[in-house]
This record gives sequence, structure tokens and C-alpha cells, in this order.
Amino acid sequence: MITKRERVVKALKFVRNRVLGRTGAAVPVLIFGEQRSGTNMLLRCFGHCPATAMYNETDDDAFVDYELRALDEIRALVQRSPASHVVLKPTVDGNRADEIIDALPGARAIWIYRDYRDAISSALVLFRETSLQYLQNVASRSPEARWRSINISDDDIRLIGGHLRRGIDEQSARALIWALRNEFFFRVGLYARRDVLLLNYEELVRDPNDVVRRAYGFVGLEFRDKYIKDVFASSVGRRPPPTIDPEVNELCANMLARLEECRQRQSSVSEDRVRS
Repeated sequence: MITKRERVVKALKFVRNRVLGRTGAAVPVLIFGEQRSGTNMLLRCFGHCPATAMYNETDDDAFVDYELRALDEIRALVQRSPASHVVLKPTVDGNRADEIIDALPGARAIWIYRDYRDAISSALVLFRETSLQYLQNVASRSPEARWRSINISDDDIRLIGGHLRRGIDEQSARALIWALRNEFFFRVGLYARRDVLLLNYEELVRDPNDVVRRAYGFVGLEFRDKYIKDVFASSVGRRPPPTIDPEVNELCANMLARLEECRQRQSSVSEDRVRS
């Protein structure tokens, strides 16, 4: 459930956009990424724009227990919105991001990733569910795994099972989750889509004017400097790096390299389009 303040802001923006006569043509904007990777910060950057309607994963109008509501309900929510852009953050639904994008005409999606060491340290402090229990539920295909098991392959199950049998600790389990969740960016084909933008959290906090401006341009919104007022870099390297099992660390390092390569390639393509 969203806070009282969030509900008031949401209502005021709805009234404002209704008065301006915006209705029936909102652009769906979807923010994906593994948890603790900057999705909330990016959402706030979009939230400062008065023309947007915001739906965080705690908003009952668009989510049930952090999972996105049925896609026909989301389409209806977008269609009746007076905002120019409806921004949703279906973080836990990233393993079916392609399905969600395809179901929302005109949607634009952003996948944001963060260095795994900081993401892991943050998750270990915040989440009540243990990472080992998360992996055990997925490996056993337990109904309790819910969204965690969607699009998990047999190879994933074997990989998880092998590491669990070796007796990895909580830090390494969370690292394995980071690698598995970011794998969906490639598995569901987001890397090849022109309606998906890949962003890096460290770059966002280092140069928010450039990165958020690029995100705004990608979804078709006009950028203002004041929209980045809540961006901060203090969480980068704030906690000591976790101690990660060497095999799991290699998986994470390889995944981070793949994401970096894809982001740089995407940036090069964008620059070529501008020059042409």
C-alpha cells in the first residue's frame, strides 16, 4: 500500500492532468531491474514530472503483493489515465518483461542494473526473506516461489541445486540471485529491442543530468533539471563488499561484463542514429 503522502500527490496529479484534457493516449513506461539496483531512484525522477502517473510496486491499483495485476487491467488503467505517461515499476516481473511490453501498445521499458557487490550488500540489510530460502523454493519448484520461478529453466535449477549442495552462504546466495535475475534481460530478448533502454546505476548517480535526460528523451518526455533533485551517490561503496564464493563471483562478474558491453553497444548505436 502506498503512503498517505504518495496518495495525495497521485490524486493532485490526476486532477491536474484531467483539467489539461489528457486522456486515452498515455505512453506506458516500465522500469525493470533486480531489486536494490536503483529502480526506486529512477521512478522518483519520473515522478517529479507533473505529466506522469506513477505506480510503484506497493500501489494496490496496479499491483497485488508486489506482482503486476492482470495485463488487461493494466491496459485499462493506462487507457483511462489523463497523464501523458503512466510509469510502472514491476520489478519482480522482470522475468516476463517481454510479455508485459508486448501487451501494452506503445510501451517503452528501461532496465537498470547496478554493480552486484553494492546490490548484494543492500539486499542483505533490507530483505527479511533469506536468499537461501529463496533459492531452495525455486530449486524445488515450490508454489511458495511464486514469481521467482517464472521462466526459470532446467539448467537454472541444476545450477542452483549444485551451489546449494556445495553449501554456499547467504551472501553468495544473494549474489547468485543477482546473476539469475539479470540473466532475464538477455533470456527474454530485451537486449535486441529498440523499445528497451539499458541504464547503469553508477552512471546515473555520477551524471544524473545526462542519464535521466536520456531516459526522458527515450520515453518522449521533456526533461527539466529539477527532476533529478533526489539523485544521490552516497550508496555507492557505502558498505564493505560482501565475501562471495569464487564460482558465484565469477558468474556475477561475467554477467556485469555482459550488461556493460550491451549498454556500451546500445549507446554507440544511439549516437550513430543521431549523427545520421
